[in-house]
Amino acid sequence: MNEPVDELQARLRALPREIQPRQDLWPRIEGAIRPRRAARWPLALAAGIAVAGVAIVLAWKTLQAPATSPALAALRAAPVTAVSFAPPQQAGYRQARSQLEQLFRQRLSLLQPQTRERIEANLKIIDQADDDIRRALESDPASPLLLQQLQSTQQQELDLYTDVVRNTEPALGGSSL
Repeated sequence: MNEPVDELQARLRALPREIQPRQDLWPRIEGAIRPRRAARWPLALAAGIAVAGVAIVLAWKTLQAPATSPALAALRAAPVTAVSFAPPQQAGYRQARSQLEQLFRQRLSLLQPQTRERIEANLKIIDQADDDIRRALESDPASPLLLQQLQSTQQQELDLYTDVVRNTEPALGGSSL
């Protein structure tokens, strides 16, 4: 039984280790091994231009489309209104804010120097942010984000005043608000 296996192994050993393909087959073999890289950049460029063109056409159509609802038509037709960046001018508000700020200044002196310095530094940051937002609003007065940020900084300033006043009440032994 070993004889056929031995015969097969002997025949395999007799085969040459390498066989060169015929010359007419080599180009196909080489093409299968190393596929030619066709110049694909023209196709990629054309696809990019097509996508950009479609995006431009869609954007143009969207901007030129008639309003589909009365509310949208009103929004498009509404002029940008002027916005006042000044704090509210009601006498009651101004008086209350002034009293709160005055009380804040008095109570600030009751705090430890390090705490007072930290609070004054925070107040400077709030004031600087307020100034920066106001300057930005001069160039974009209808920006909802900037208007919200302005309101937020003003509220932070009032909250800082209120926090200092409330947290120094125990030192005075009573409430003055």
